Order: sequence, then C-alpha cells, then structure tokens
Amino acid sequence: MRLFYGIADEKAMSVQSNIQKEQKRIEKQLSELDSRFDKLLNLHLEGAITTEQFKHQNERNAQQQQELITKKAELIIALEERNNLTGRKEAFRKEVERFTDLDINDEQVLKQVLQRLIQTIEVFEDGKIFISYRLSNPLPPNLGTV
Repeated sequence: MRLFYGIADEKAMSVQSNIQKEQKRIEKQLSELDSRFDKLLNLHLEGAITTEQFKHQNERNAQQQQELITKKAELIIALEERNNLTGRKEAFRKEVERFTDLDINDEQVLKQVLQRLIQTIEVFEDGKIFISYRLSNPLPPNLGTV
C-alpha cells in the first residue's frame, strides 16, 4: 500500500512542478511583453512607426498579455486545487489504512464496508474506471476503531 501512495505522491509532485514551471514561463513572457511595449513606444516617440502601426502592435500585445494573465490565473487555481487535494488524499490514505488493518472474514460485512468506502464507480467506453470515494468515516461505527 505504501508503494501505491509513494507513486501517487510522486505523480502529484511532478504535476505540481510542471504547473510551477509553466507559471514561471508565463511570467517571463509577460515581462517580455512589457519590454516589447517599451520598445514599441520608443519607436513611436522617435517617429520610426506611425500611430496606426503603434496601435495595431499594442492591441496584439494587449491580447497576448490578457491570454497569458488568464492562463496564469488558471494555473494558480490548479495549484490551490492540488493543495486541497493533498489534504483529502491524506484523509483517504488514513481511511484505507484503517480498512486494510481490519481482518474481515464475513463477506457480508466486507461488502458493507466497501459500500461505505466507495461512493460511485464509473466505467467508460474506453475501459477506464473512475472510483469516487467517501472520505468521511466510511467504516461502520463498530469497525471504525482500530
């Protein structure tokens, strides 16, 4: 079981690291857009480009900047969701450990415990399975204490 959690933690850390790298990349691009605007403004002030050219390039910059800001906000939300998931994952890990520590020989009791642990199971056409777990005390009261 610990190997399973180790793999899950490793995957979660990898995803979080990728999100953070993407966030840094976006921040760098936003900085480059600011620099590009400064250069564009200088060219306009020096008369090297027309007001129409300045407006056109500035609109493109503003659109790119807005897209990057939106993506950055989505990444921030994804990181927050990952942090919330960490707490839920830890609660689930504890519940599973409580479950695996039980010695249940009665098939009916085992079935009841599983029904309390698993909320829904979805099987998709491509064969993938999604299991939604109950994380708030899935064990019956007389089995909940280990």
